[in-house]
Amino acid sequence: MKKDHAFSLSLLPLLFLNSCSTDSGSYQDAKVHGKTVYSEVMRKSFEYEGPGRNPVIVIHGLLGSRLEDSETSENIWGNFSFGEMLTGDKFARLAHPMKRGVPLRNLTSSVTPTGLLDRSQIRILGFSFDYSGYDILVRCLKDSGYFPDSEGLPANRHFPSQFLFYYDWRRDISENAARLREFIGERREELRKIYRELYGLPDYNVKFDLVAHSMGGLVARYFMRYGGTPLPDDSEQIPELTWEGAEWIDKVVIIATPNAGYVDTLVELTDGLRLSPAAPAYPKTIIGTFPSYYQMLPDPETKSVLLAGKEEEAVDCFSLDTWIRYGWGLADPEQDRWLSAMLPDVPTPEERYQVALDHLEKCLARARQFKRSLRTATFAPENVALYLIAGDALLTNDKVAVHPDGRLAVVKRGAGDGKITAMSACHDLRTPDHWLPFSVSPINWTAVYYLHGGHMGIMNSDTFETNLRHVLLSAPTPYQRKHMAEYSDLLNCRTAPDDDGSLQ
Repeated sequence: MKKDHAFSLSLLPLLFLNSCSTDSGSYQDAKVHGKTVYSEVMRKSFEYEGPGRNPVIVIHGLLGSRLEDSETSENIWGNFSFGEMLTGDKFARLAHPMKRGVPLRNLTSSVTPTGLLDRSQIRILGFSFDYSGYDILVRCLKDSGYFPDSEGLPANRHFPSQFLFYYDWRRDISENAARLREFIGERREELRKIYRELYGLPDYNVKFDLVAHSMGGLVARYFMRYGGTPLPDDSEQIPELTWEGAEWIDKVVIIATPNAGYVDTLVELTDGLRLSPAAPAYPKTIIGTFPSYYQMLPDPETKSVLLAGKEEEAVDCFSLDTWIRYGWGLADPEQDRWLSAMLPDVPTPEERYQVALDHLEKCLARARQFKRSLRTATFAPENVALYLIAGDALLTNDKVAVHPDGRLAVVKRGAGDGKITAMSACHDLRTPDHWLPFSVSPINWTAVYYLHGGHMGIMNSDTFETNLRHVLLSAPTPYQRKHMAEYSDLLNCRTAPDDDGSLQ
């Protein structure tokens, strides 16, 4: 009897394993798995349409919108060919207008943005290079239930909930923040009317979530602080900090934004912009007319631009004298080929050069002013949640040394996305000499996520999509927590309208 009992006990582990085996996984599973499996609750969030979920506004970054000549309907940006570069005509029209003694905001042309740059193409000697743009982000949000206003709606949707804010990325960032204020105001009134008609909600307090990539994050941050107020004409002044824009916002998701600037702006302003290793460079004189480029130069506090041989001595890249001394960008006297194309009504090289220096001085002054406007030491209102998604898997240019002849040499690289360092994205003020065991930033981040991707590639992963969806659809802001009962009543008492527009 004892022998039989011992035998039966020896079988217990095997019987236990066999009786409890399932397909749900193992405690010892060490594999990394692929696509996210979304819960029933999350899928319900994807399917929901109504005022209980904030609409989203997508804000692209530098180079992120198509530009078109409104007088001729000719594409100016978004399709790039080597032949057009050689002629100089299209590239001259790509330049920001220049005129001595005229404020930047008053310098306009017939070139305007016409839509988000979802894909772009470079054509060189018969070969084409196709690059993904913001189509990945738009598709991710669409798959999450945010249907864009740029497409037709499916039968089960009654209004768009994803709005694409495209803007002229060449111009002063504060100007575009003022345009964002107008854009949000218009979308807000449209949705309030829809909510009134479909849900019987008079004067609903519509709030938006912003998803902003690269320079778009600077547009979003300026808008939150100053609403529709651009920088004053007096470069010594900054607007009064009102947090006007934050009143219309619940969440801001900033992706790969150079919050402390990045050194590749200076490299490109002195050498030209190369979109691909196989592509020709856009002339430095053309991109040197863009005020926005200077507003993304490295913050002076980062000491990212150093004097060669005296790496402890920083170079002031916001000083016109510095640009003239080294012959950088618009201050290079050998660039009259492009200046003559951009300034056909200015008769002599000497006069054209003076126009270029005047424009350069205005851009540098505007950049210093813009930096000051975002450095004001104060935290965002509690009603807004501010998230950062950045890259940290690529060695990224961090510091450059300036040689006596003006040449730039990269002397330090750090973790980043290939363009923006992780420290700049977070605006972390720590240095190896002044170190603390936690981030020191003037930006009060709600949360920070680091992903293994390039500057655009950050958005091209399941990990990015999972985290973005969690932030937008599952993470409540303080405002939403405070009004939880109102959301519950709204969702329990009202459902999506029938196809005829009546409530179920």
